Amino acid sequence: MATTGSPTFPEVGGHAALDLVDTVHWRLDPRRSIDTLGTFDDVVAWCDQMGVLPGSAEQVTRLAASAPEAAAREHAAVLALREAVYQAVFDSSAAAADHVAAEHLAALGRATFERDADQVSWSWRLPADLSGPRSAVALLAHSLLTSDLAAARQCGDDACGWVYLDTSPRHNRVWCTAAGCGNRNRVARHQAKRRTARPDGARPA
Repeated sequence: MATTGSPTFPEVGGHAALDLVDTVHWRLDPRRSIDTLGTFDDVVAWCDQMGVLPGSAEQVTRLAASAPEAAAREHAAVLALREAVYQAVFDSSAAAADHVAAEHLAALGRATFERDADQVSWSWRLPADLSGPRSAVALLAHSLLTSDLAAARQCGDDACGWVYLDTSPRHNRVWCTAAGCGNRNRVARHQAKRRTARPDGARPA
């Protein structure tokens, strides 16, 4: 888990779909778990930070304000996609992978295939409406699941739960961040060793 001074949303995953999973803080400790995508506007802000939002954040949040029930459905759908990514990658859930695949096909069904401004390539254009964030997340999720997942890891902290691609030279990355969980666990181990080394009941000078 990152400390203060980090971006609005974590970007430690090495892939935006894993960064999406990391919007749940302390995933492995239900007592402390925090979902930073508490509203549809949070989802819009996340997509905007990741550079995948179709249209402008102001435009999409304005649409959400005028259609709150539809926005709530889209919000729930994005959270379901997020959890499907986690379950497909780290639990090898076929049902979760099927959910991602279905959302990917639906996103392409809402998109148009257009010539890029450079006139040398074509790409999918997602709608700049309330379904835009879900469509963007679906494309990210599909991109991750169809890539090499051999480097996918979960932070070694007992409670953190953040996930990432281990691209370290020796493929031995243990923590989401060295400054966050890495440092906290090193300090905890050091303190535990000092307590073990002291006689029972002894106090440090």
